[in-house]
Amino acid sequence: MMSSDKELPLFQMDEKNSGEVTLKEFKPEEFSVLLKFAYTGRIDVTEETAQGVLLAADYLSIAPIRDFCENFMADHLDVGNVCQALTFSRDCSFAYLRAQAEEFFKGNLDGISQTSTFLELDPGTLVQIFDDDQLVLREQIILKTEEREKLVLIAVLRYLCQTPLLEDEVFERLLRTVRLTVLPEEVIKEVLKKFQSLQKSPIIQRYLKLYEKYVNVYEQKQDSSLRSNVGALAGDLPSSWFRSRKLAKCTVTDGERYAAGGQVAYFRQPPSRVYDDVNLEICKIDIWIRLWDGRQVIGGLQLTYHNPAVDGSQVQCMHGGSERFVAHHQVVLSPREVIMKVTLGSGFLVDRLGFETNFGRKLGPFGGPGGDAHMETAPPGTLSYLLDINCDSASTQGSLAILNLMLRWISFD
Repeated sequence: MMSSDKELPLFQMDEKNSGEVTLKEFKPEEFSVLLKFAYTGRIDVTEETAQGVLLAADYLSIAPIRDFCENFMADHLDVGNVCQALTFSRDCSFAYLRAQAEEFFKGNLDGISQTSTFLELDPGTLVQIFDDDQLVLREQIILKTEEREKLVLIAVLRYLCQTPLLEDEVFERLLRTVRLTVLPEEVIKEVLKKFQSLQKSPIIQRYLKLYEKYVNVYEQKQDSSLRSNVGALAGDLPSSWFRSRKLAKCTVTDGERYAAGGQVAYFRQPPSRVYDDVNLEICKIDIWIRLWDGRQVIGGLQLTYHNPAVDGSQVQCMHGGSERFVAHHQVVLSPREVIMKVTLGSGFLVDRLGFETNFGRKLGPFGGPGGDAHMETAPPGTLSYLLDINCDSASTQGSLAILNLMLRWISFD
């Protein structure tokens, strides 16, 4: 609900003088909102009336109601209505609503593509969204290269599978939006198994053969004798296959340094970065606890990273050691689960670490009760999470211990 101190003119001058106003295709409950605003300055709409009131306000050039309704619809987008909002905003030229609907669509594509309203979208709208080199998809976190393209492939196949009367040209335009060359062959085959009705499609079979040729030739592109083959093949391939989608814009922020006071070992600089790839996502943390002066501290820290941009491969980084430990803890994150908060205790060394994820799980703290208590959280923003834990180690009282620890956070625009 919105109120205004101004009573804006609702009718044109000739309509006022004639004493009669004719409005076609507007329901009484929608027109009553306009009347209420004219006499009270208040706007009262619901999800059922917002679209009709928006059209009426736009037709009559009543900007406050138009803006309010457009914002209201944008604030009430969900998986079930976003496709209708996309179509409506495109057809009626409501730029703000369309932009918000597209962002919601990109952030919930998997669920949306399983609804009946998804099938009602115009193929041109899907082509415009899926063919964009700047396409950023979110499913709780930003999807990296391979995961993003796999989701586009699944969404396109869902649409093609349940829209059987598409012309071949439209069918092919949709299929060409998928950057198949980003996906490993086994991933493509795995996805196609779920769409048996499409497996024998001549168009899909042709694109699979082009994919095979592309892979066979491109892998040997360093051989000068094969470069002409690449050029000849390029004429048959979608131009999008030669364009990489851009990564989402992101900012990496360094946190504070802990246990860096020099009591055990002096470090002039922050800890070095073993990996500096924003595609990496922490998927497992191993923590080894040892005794130091009779109290528990962290002796070893091993991080395992998942790299969705490179066939889902994993890399590891070990800090400190795992010898002479009194306890070993392991934090395993589920797919698309990320760390949003870190609690720690530190003094001369790092005494303990605890984590809280975007799934609401609280893990730890692991270690002893000593040291000063600290907490860091993901920076404010649309999507932020813990990217990495950097630290050094030093030998003290016969074994290694973690110190000079710094958290690194990533935020996507």
